[in-house]
Amino acid sequence: MEKVETKIEFEKVARNLNEWYRIIKQNNIPKATAMREKIVKALPDMEENQNVLLYFNLIDSRFKLMTENYSESGHLLGKMNYEALETSTDDMIQYYFYLFNGMYHFYEKDFIEAINFYRIAENKLNKVPDEIERAEFHFQTAIAYYEIRQNFFSLNHAEKALESFKAHEGYTNRVIKCHMLFAMNKVDLQEWEEAFSLYKHAIHLASQNKDGHSEGLGHFNLGVCYEKQERLEEAKEQFQKALAIPAHCESVYSVRSMYMLTRVFYKLGSNEQAREWGTKALAYAHEVNEEVYKTKLNLIYFLYDATDPASFDLSMNVLKEKKLWDDVADLCQMAAFHFKKQDNTRLSSKYFEEACTAKDQILRFTEA
Repeated sequence: MEKVETKIEFEKVARNLNEWYRIIKQNNIPKATAMREKIVKALPDMEENQNVLLYFNLIDSRFKLMTENYSESGHLLGKMNYEALETSTDDMIQYYFYLFNGMYHFYEKDFIEAINFYRIAENKLNKVPDEIERAEFHFQTAIAYYEIRQNFFSLNHAEKALESFKAHEGYTNRVIKCHMLFAMNKVDLQEWEEAFSLYKHAIHLASQNKDGHSEGLGHFNLGVCYEKQERLEEAKEQFQKALAIPAHCESVYSVRSMYMLTRVFYKLGSNEQAREWGTKALAYAHEVNEEVYKTKLNLIYFLYDATDPASFDLSMNVLKEKKLWDDVADLCQMAAFHFKKQDNTRLSSKYFEEACTAKDQILRFTEA
């Protein structure tokens, strides 16, 4: 008599998916990767259930965001039909769909679209019983509001997230990130001493918890803080510290530290070292397909090294087309000060005006 294979109950796989997502929220990449392998092996032997398969694809899209496989995450989300989701799935699956879409668009630097998805997710948040899930929502929303310089909205959501993360064990990574988010907003509000203190506390926490990724980000952010105040030697030291941490170097975020170190060396007049880091950064930006940082690296090269305003303007158009007005304002202002030092009144005035126009666009953007 032929042996009938026993199928794995879909409820058991669903419980494993819940556990997998909990590990992802703790940012534990090795454990989440191992858990994914276990679930993938079980799926072919599971009792048929379309909602569980859909749930797997959603959590997998979130896993791919965590592991910086953004295009794969977007591909998974793009295959899902939101109209079918709304009619045939429960509130939690719908909530995850909108939340993860928001996160994907955030990583694609489409911040307004990200916030639009977060707002839809928020309408379903009262159906979410898990406090940590609500904290994760507030955390992601706080980051998106920071990116469009809605600082008080960002601080409000970050405060809600921090309260919940601190109340539960296993979420130190998120506590560190919340402290950094507070600091980033404080920089925008020019509350410098508070920002420095928050970054240093976050770096200390990350070091204590052997969280190299967060420690690297902390040094990077503190470096940006010093650079904004033209404390260039201190900024250089922080970017070098970030790039000395293996976990940071292995992350796509390392291109930011290399870009900022290149720019600081140019400002210090150390063009040879700037070229060396700029070449490294550009090669890595090509490798990880970071179009924005390729453009920004070209901009500082054309400004400080090649002295080519025409090419500078062409590259600036790339940022304008992407509506990255904060970067446009920052780099135009940097160009204005650079040409002012060279007594080039015409170009200095031109870029000061462009910086002002970009700041007006930021206001219109945030009002929209």
